[in-house]
Order: sequence, then C-alpha cells, then structure tokens
Amino acid sequence: MQQLPEGFTLAGALEQAMRRIGRFGIVYPPDYAETIKNRYTLANVPYPYIIRQIGEARIRRHFLYPELLKNPLDLLDYGCGTGDALRQLIRDGYPAEKILGFDVTDASLRIGYDLYLDREEMEKRVVVFPVFPWPRERFDRVYSGSVVHVLGDEQEFRSYLGNAHRSLRPNGIFFGSTLGLDAAADLRPERGPPRLMRERELADAMELSGFTGIRIVRDDRQEMMMAGRGFCRFEFSAEKRDV
Repeated sequence: MQQLPEGFTLAGALEQAMRRIGRFGIVYPPDYAETIKNRYTLANVPYPYIIRQIGEARIRRHFLYPELLKNPLDLLDYGCGTGDALRQLIRDGYPAEKILGFDVTDASLRIGYDLYLDREEMEKRVVVFPVFPWPRERFDRVYSGSVVHVLGDEQEFRSYLGNAHRSLRPNGIFFGSTLGLDAAADLRPERGPPRLMRERELADAMELSGFTGIRIVRDDRQEMMMAGRGFCRFEFSAEKRDV
C-alpha cells in the first residue's frame, strides 16, 4: 500500500479533492465532506496518492492529447483508477461512446463516483473484471495513466504490456505516463512505488512486447523535484505497426 507524503492526511487530501472537483460544477450535500472522510481510510484506499491528483487529470498534459481530441477513435483507459481521465476526455469533447475504462477492482472507481456524484453515468463507461477481457484488436488507442510504476511483479508487468499490444488494432497507439528513475541516479530509492524504470529499461520492455515507434519524453515539472532524489516522470507513446 502506498502512503501519503509526510505532513499530508487522507482526510485533508479528500477535502482538497472536493474543492478541486467543485470547479466542475459539482454541488455536494450538506456535511458530505464528513461522510466521505468517514467512509474512506488508509485501510480501504489502495493508492492514497491518487486522491491528491483527482480533479487534475494528467492525460491533458500528454503530448498526444491535442491530436486525440482532433481524431477521436476507440480508446481504452487500461487501469483507469478513479476514472479521472475518462471524465476529462468527455469534458473536452471526446465522444463518450468511444471510450471505455478497465480495472481489476472498483476500489478507486468508488472514490471517483463518490467525489463526482456520477455513479449512474460513469458505471456504464467502465469494465471491472479480475482479468483483462479483450483478446485482440478492439481499440485504436490504449492509455496507461500512472499504472506501470505500481506493477512490481515482473509477470504482471509483462502481461500488462502484452494485453495492451494485443488489444490494439493495427497502427494503434499505446500511450501514457509513469514515474521513473533519472538515468544518472546511482541507486533506486528505498521508498516509492514498486517499479521505477530508467528510460532505456522502459523502452526495451515495450519493444520486447512488440511495440515500435517508441517515444519517451521526460517531464521535468517542479513537482517531481518534491517527489525525491532520482525520481522523474516519463510520458510515452508506442505503436502497433500494421504487418
């Protein structure tokens, strides 16, 4: 289980998340903040850090995002978490009927439903199942938002990349972001998510899974300096070539 940084509490992070989401016109019932703070604890929130990000979907920062909106094809958010990226796509005009989210558990999705008050609408946009349900060539785009760095098990990581590749149609694109390691870092940090890869390691893993045209861009925003020495964030894209 991931923990919040020192000085942050889950209750405080939930209150801040409600303020951010309120900018989208969400109106909460009286005393709803207390209801939410009582409902969620570190025991039932698998990735507390995402509470600090909900309401500010990282997908908007991706270098492919403007092109996605111009050419909206069938898209899967693979490991959709709270569903923040799906909501952002819809807010920005992406046709809702062309997007799906998938996750192996609804633990984070429930947080999204409760904070956005949109369970009825969003539940039909996501699939929750213990195993990946699509065998081959279902999507034109597969998005991976902050998933790779939590896949500590090597077989799980390889299966994740393999599923993404198989489920793409020819000429489809796998894209997303992950925390990683600076190439100059001498040692892997003792604290942090279970999988922190250097740029070359990430590219090699995607190539081994069949991807080509791999592009990885380092995100050097100020917030990464606060994450700890040696950390960085990579935005990436890769193609499934038509053979």
